[in-house]
Amino acid sequence: MSKTIIAGPCALESREQLITCAEELKKDGLKYVRASLWKPRTTPGWEGFAFYGIPMLFEETLNRGLIPCTEILSAIQAQMMVDALKICGIKNAGAVVWLGARNQNHFEQKRIASILASGPPNLIFMFKNQIWLDKRHWFGIYEHIMSVGFPKERLWACHRGFTPGYGENPKQLRNIPEFEMAMEMKEKMGIPMFLDPSHIGGERHKVMKIIDESLNYNFDGYLIETHDNIDVAKTDASQQLTFEQMREVMEMIKKKEKAKV
Repeated sequence: MSKTIIAGPCALESREQLITCAEELKKDGLKYVRASLWKPRTTPGWEGFAFYGIPMLFEETLNRGLIPCTEILSAIQAQMMVDALKICGIKNAGAVVWLGARNQNHFEQKRIASILASGPPNLIFMFKNQIWLDKRHWFGIYEHIMSVGFPKERLWACHRGFTPGYGENPKQLRNIPEFEMAMEMKEKMGIPMFLDPSHIGGERHKVMKIIDESLNYNFDGYLIETHDNIDVAKTDASQQLTFEQMREVMEMIKKKEKAKV
């Protein structure tokens, strides 16, 4: 399977949860494990382990040959991730950190990019589109990041849809995808483009349908929320897939890629 799949819980909730997810995903051949340490919330709730969770996240992924992935919201958090990678003691250790749709302060975007640029060569920076529909602004994020000299080969983009309100939403999605725009931006920026179907679908069955639809486009990978026990998930419970559904997704992708050959 040529597409890169980043999967795991919306937010890190416990070491036991992380171990279960890491083992299950590794068994299924996945390499990138997401588990956010800092969790922005629309309404008050679980906000994550913050910096206390960094050792836990690194220990249970890197020691299994997996790559930890998490969202960051500030330059301070970016520095924490860089420092942790440098001192973790694992040769060629890597990670993926991403900037969420809510973080649209370009001063902070540039500070984060500058700090991450100083990190190890296997530290990938991914940024999502902003929440409102604006192609120029989305490209502007890329320009701000590149303006501080961030290495292009370590930069990924991610489409997570736009907030409903600018047009019709007959499928009642959490966010509205603009697949054609994502492909246009991929070509214009010249970097890998991922899709976040979890924040587009908002519900498990819709997430599956969005992934299926997206396979008609040339996305380089997916950022998918999956949980070991969806009934007790502390965040985004309705949109996190079960491990069985993740296997269905992987099979769906394999079949589509095979059909293109």
